[in-house]
Amino acid sequence: MTKQNTLQARLAQSLDKMNKREAKTHTAATAALPVGDDRKCKKLSISLFKTDIAKLDGLRSFMEANGQRISISQAVKLALRTAPLSNDLVEALAAIRAEDGRV
Repeated sequence: MTKQNTLQARLAQSLDKMNKREAKTHTAATAALPVGDDRKCKKLSISLFKTDIAKLDGLRSFMEANGQRISISQAVKLALRTAPLSNDLVEALAAIRAEDGRV
């Protein structure tokens, strides 16, 4: 085999393995997708402090300990969708603004 054929064969094997892993992990998630325009997403870029990253890592670790491996994006969505609407948010915002230097 030539070097190019060997590389192509390895790449094909790697892609096959990745596809098999994805097929195993994403079978249940497809049923939970909303239909229609609700599935459209908007890409955002955010800046997070070390404490925020640590919270996300903690959330991801918790979910992994419960058998659910999630991405950072999924961890952010999970945090947003489960955040209770209360006066604690006002206090948290004040702390965030102070940390950002936007008092």
